[in-house]
Amino acid sequence: MPRLGDTLLKHLVTKETDHPESDIECAALTGSEKQISWATDIRASRMLVAKSGRVLFGALLASREQSEEFMICLQSIRRAHWWIETRTLGHGQFLLAALDEGFLVQHVTPPKDNATAHAVLEEALLAPSRVRGPIAEVSLTTGKVRVVLIEFDEDTNTLLKRCGYRWDAPAWTRPVAEDVSEHRASEIAVRLLAHGCPVRIFDEALRQRTVENAYEPESPRRVEVSTSAKYSTKFHLVWTLDEKPVQCKKAAQQLRGAKVFDDGAYVTASHFEEILDFAGENGFTITPEAQSLIEVEKGKLAGSVKVAARPKAGAGIPPQPALAPANGEIDADLLDN
Repeated sequence: MPRLGDTLLKHLVTKETDHPESDIECAALTGSEKQISWATDIRASRMLVAKSGRVLFGALLASREQSEEFMICLQSIRRAHWWIETRTLGHGQFLLAALDEGFLVQHVTPPKDNATAHAVLEEALLAPSRVRGPIAEVSLTTGKVRVVLIEFDEDTNTLLKRCGYRWDAPAWTRPVAEDVSEHRASEIAVRLLAHGCPVRIFDEALRQRTVENAYEPESPRRVEVSTSAKYSTKFHLVWTLDEKPVQCKKAAQQLRGAKVFDDGAYVTASHFEEILDFAGENGFTITPEAQSLIEVEKGKLAGSVKVAARPKAGAGIPPQPALAPANGEIDADLLDN
């Protein structure tokens, strides 16, 4: 049964208006002509809801200041692709995505002035020797590397998955430790360029690091902690980009209880001692998160008494005397005279 809020939202989104944004100053959209045309309509509906239906966001925005910040974010988002990608998100997801994107736009991306914006866009773009993929925007947010593809491309999506990125609309993201975040951002930018994708980086220092190839590459063999709901609190052995994946897979298959795939494996946290041995024998780097999980598992055994258990063999049942093999002949005493 539809709720009052749902009915009001539908009314606001479908309400006919010649210029729903006429009294709201918004940044000019960027993208292809087709993208801009589509995104303009989507943005108009979203802005109308945000302006006329603030009551709908009351449960999500705690104060008037937050509501105003949300409006500013919507007004500042320029990328037509972003509006298209987020068109199906519900209120809560859209609000969070808009605040995230709006923050980047206001503090990282170009100003509203078109001439200045295009100049900055051109300066921020790094092009490969041969273009074979869509433009990718690489940026850093708190604890994450973020990659936005201007257009859908299956091959590029596959590359991002292999590099540990997961889809979190409207971007591909990967959690990273703060001390290596710039290295991971530069590394994925370089891999995208090698793949044939032009890469846009607004952060000047990060862009320069990418141009100079000045980053510490990540170990292709790693012990991580799973971030998936299915395999949470388990060790995740990763060798997606290793040159000898078959060798890694065979080694992982020797681990007790391991769930092994072509590009990785999952191992129960309680097997941490085996993981330590495995990592040392096969050249796997243990990430800080995995090391923390190891310490947690060690802590569970703190103060315990180690016992060298030797199960005793139970008394066996005496063997029965063997029967004489049958030879098919009748005993002489049983023959008729």
